Amino acid sequence: MSIALIDGDMVAYRAAFLAETEVKWNDQYWTLHSDPSKMQVEAVRHVEELMDHSNCDSVELSFSSKTNFRRELNPLYKSNRKDKRKPLGLGELRDWMTKEWKTHTIKDLEADDVIGILASAPNNNYIAVSGDKDFKTIPCKFYDYTRSQFHDITPEEANFTHLCQTLAGDPTDGYAGLKGFGMITAKKYLDKHGATWKSVVTAYEDKGSNKTEALLNARMAYILRHGDYDHTKQKIKLWNN
Repeated sequence: MSIALIDGDMVAYRAAFLAETEVKWNDQYWTLHSDPSKMQVEAVRHVEELMDHSNCDSVELSFSSKTNFRRELNPLYKSNRKDKRKPLGLGELRDWMTKEWKTHTIKDLEADDVIGILASAPNNNYIAVSGDKDFKTIPCKFYDYTRSQFHDITPEEANFTHLCQTLAGDPTDGYAGLKGFGMITAKKYLDKHGATWKSVVTAYEDKGSNKTEALLNARMAYILRHGDYDHTKQKIKLWNN
């Protein structure tokens, strides 16, 4: 039996935005309304659609913690999203979803990390379901719903993609990589110089940066895997090449 392990944050945001309605009362006044029942319908529809498309028999959701260990390491992490408006009723919808489905939340972790820990565990039945390309840094079965693609990612492939992401950075998440490096350039560089931590550090130093900056970016880009979190002590094992 395969279980769709879905990024609940993405589902909730999408459903909450779709439930919003703008009303223009006159030339001076607009109001924004949200229908809780429509939010729930949209969430259920999307979850069922993802289950169907990923050929899974059941579903579990992951949600991000209110606290985030990456912001402790780098205050700029996702700081560009602080002023972006959240959809109406998001918190209420999330509470409802946690009652409707089996869900997972771990202190200080993002939904991606929760999925990474569960989906990379030995002998699991999970298929990670997300539209986020960063899931290719996790050794797991992954269904990319934005591209309708299935991936069975090996540890070697996951590690390679993570090193590429460390070189390229991710401006949407608020951390920059090396100037002139996108994912394609990063792949070509590692193919030529070797997919090793030493190659990454050398690239940073050649660009006038240093190992410390490379390590910080590597930790920003790394989605936690099985064994990277001690549930008893609630302690994270940071990536350290």
